[in-house]
Amino acid sequence: HFRFAAGSRLPPYRFQNGRKTWLGVERIATMIAWNAGRGQKLLALFLFFAAASAFAGLLFGSVHIPADAVAQALLSSSDGKDNVAHQIVWQLRLPRVLAAFACGGLLALAGVLLQVLLRNPLADPYILGVSGGAAVGALLAMLLGWGLVLTNFDSLAGALAAIAIVFGLSF
Repeated sequence: HFRFAAGSRLPPYRFQNGRKTWLGVERIATMIAWNAGRGQKLLALFLFFAAASAFAGLLFGSVHIPADAVAQALLSSSDGKDNVAHQIVWQLRLPRVLAAFACGGLLALAGVLLQVLLRNPLADPYILGVSGGAAVGALLAMLLGWGLVLTNFDSLAGALAAIAIVFGLSF
């Protein structure tokens, strides 16, 4: 079995019968070649799963549309015909699926940025009070009877105020 040296990707040695044996250049080159396409394979696999989940999102809704009809609606133009499946896919389901992908990606990006900013891999909005500040802001707007747009802005203001208080107290 191999043991990795501190700070390196490849093990420059291995243990045989309790003794450390240094690997030759040929062995290290073989290990590099063996691991070379791993990242591209994982990327292709994740892109396949993303496309499959997007297609699955296009299949489900209040109106049943078979998979072949969804694929045909995606790949063909409407040509001025009154095709209900084409209109449902392009005007209802596809924007919903794309919005879900965008929202998920942005939430993941926000989480990563929060972890990088705080240098803490366990950081999340609940630890810092961001979620609580947003809830207080939204609750205040609802109690005052403000509309939906002002409720959203007030929850943003509450979250920003909470993070400002936390950062202000930490310095």
